[in-house]
Amino acid sequence: LIVAGLIKGVGPTSPALAPRSDALEWGQELLRLRTRLLVEGGDGGTLQAFYDTESMGGSWALEKEQRRLAYLKQWAELRKVKFTRGEVEFTRVSVEASGEDAGVSICAHTRLTYCHLDRPIPGEDTLGWRTVHWMELHKEEGDWRLTAEWYLDPLEAASRNPEVAPSTANIKLVRSEAEQVLTSGGYRRAEAVRYADRYAGIKIGDGMGRYNPKYRDFAGVGGDCANFVSQALTDEEGGNLPTDWGWFYAGGEGTEAWLKAEAMVYHLLDTGRAVCLASGSLAEVTTPSSEYPHGALQALLPGDIIAYEEGGEIVHVSLVVGRDSGGYVLVNSHSADRYRVPWDLGYGSDIEYWLLSIQG
Repeated sequence: LIVAGLIKGVGPTSPALAPRSDALEWGQELLRLRTRLLVEGGDGGTLQAFYDTESMGGSWALEKEQRRLAYLKQWAELRKVKFTRGEVEFTRVSVEASGEDAGVSICAHTRLTYCHLDRPIPGEDTLGWRTVHWMELHKEEGDWRLTAEWYLDPLEAASRNPEVAPSTANIKLVRSEAEQVLTSGGYRRAEAVRYADRYAGIKIGDGMGRYNPKYRDFAGVGGDCANFVSQALTDEEGGNLPTDWGWFYAGGEGTEAWLKAEAMVYHLLDTGRAVCLASGSLAEVTTPSSEYPHGALQALLPGDIIAYEEGGEIVHVSLVVGRDSGGYVLVNSHSADRYRVPWDLGYGSDIEYWLLSIQG
């Protein structure tokens, strides 16, 4: 579904279906509008008419979307990136309607196409994310207004702190194909990347848009990011790394190191399965040093890990899946679901990064 402007005045064919179909259509069109504004770099003023700003929930939801728009616009400007197209596809929807109130649940797969303006011949790349929205709506004088909304957002950290860390000269670098597919011992990097692409949860190609049914989804009980990266590293379809007594999944449950981002990072480091190339702010992990003449970020290979520390705690992990046409490191993750998203997109200037090289 190509993003278009918000369509108003499209009524149902049957009065009996009015509360359900009208609310669902309204919610889907609002998500299309928000995607279009992300591409255009809008300031969020257009959105105000669709939110009940007299309610606390509606006011908070509008402010969140405005912060997201401001963050993405600033990030694109600092990284010299231009978003060119956006589209959103809906795979699961449900509506609970009663009179002038409705609750709408929508699973949205968003894809954004972008290019690097600082490249002689800019190529186009596509990133994607999946979000599951619960919207509460109220109708006044025939028009719906959003009174509350919840969803796990790939830009969540940025919406809390929409200040983008300054860029550096070493944040983009094109590596050779030979380096991209380098293996480490018995670790199958290319297969780990294919696994992460297939099961990221975002509809991009055939056979995609779902999680691996072999594993339980822990998104609703603490987050699924470490579970997903653990799968990519160890599954026989993926990297095929051996598990151990402290890091395994069985019978629908996983150990703490399998399921929790911080426990996973420390376990991999303690057992020698990973080496920390660097940790710190964006500037610290991208600045050249005697050990890393191009910066530690540029030493990462597909199949490595980036962990994200916020407030002194590692709260998220993602898998490096390659680089885009501008040399930007890309990651996949769950909770929130990301497909080939630039590694720092969605994170404010207060985030610390841990760069982990898997040793096989």
